Amino acid sequence: MITAWRIFAASWKHFARNLWIGLATVFVFTVALLSVNVLIGTNVMLERVVAFFEEKIDVTVTFESGTPEALLTQARFYVQSFPQTASVQLVSPQEALDAFKERNKNNPKILEALSELSTNPLGAQLVIKAKETEDYPFLLAAVRNPQFQPFIRSSSYDDHRTAITSIEDAAKSVRLFGSGLVAVFSLFGLLAAFNAIRVAIYTQREEIAIMRLVGASSAYIRGPFVLEGVWLATLACLFTAAAVWAAIYFGEPRLQQFFSGSDTGISDFYVQNWLTLFFSQFAVMAGLSALVSWIAVGRYIRR
Repeated sequence: MITAWRIFAASWKHFARNLWIGLATVFVFTVALLSVNVLIGTNVMLERVVAFFEEKIDVTVTFESGTPEALLTQARFYVQSFPQTASVQLVSPQEALDAFKERNKNNPKILEALSELSTNPLGAQLVIKAKETEDYPFLLAAVRNPQFQPFIRSSSYDDHRTAITSIEDAAKSVRLFGSGLVAVFSLFGLLAAFNAIRVAIYTQREEIAIMRLVGASSAYIRGPFVLEGVWLATLACLFTAAAVWAAIYFGEPRLQQFFSGSDTGISDFYVQNWLTLFFSQFAVMAGLSALVSWIAVGRYIRR
């Protein structure tokens, strides 16, 4: 216990002796961890954007005017029977006409042309939503089977997949760029820690030599420097956690305007996973710091 306490106390003495170098190392570590969390938050937001667009995708199948009600009902239940189908809505000709008038209420020429018609030119519609965007081609092919095809006038695919593909491509680019950024800052952080520990060791090289002369073990000499690297990682993780929560608190309300006021999902993600994120980042950073410290001290112990 006495030996463990001496190692613990010596690690803080080393940190105090090289305070500014240690704080610089903590800063670099914090920037590296913040880049990781920015990448994570961006991925969460991009997934929410993709889901937002996917919710607006549907297929509208328009039938000829006068299509029997029984056949429309049969078509609805037929499409609903597929596991790929999320929902199917049957829109009557009158409902389709009312919706068409609402969409063109600011276009008097179209409304005037409709008023001159004696009958409703629009037929019934099936509005189909799939569980996955890649299921729409299958559902379109299914509804166009020989039983229903003669009665189908047209089908429109309200296709947002171009936007979704662009977002997914952007997400891949962000992940790639973010991964490179994380690697660069992590490398700088490790180099800063390595240099900080080397400076600390250099200023205490005579003490290390005396400790070796009186029989101190390598583990006893290395211990304070290894713990110092762990303290640097701990402070960096704490500062990062505070910065992330501040960014979420002040930044998420501004991001919600891009989601029509709905939740971006970032705060929920961090609330549900903060323990995993904090301890995983701490474990990686502390482990690397301790390893670098162990290697750096070994160079001077062997002299």
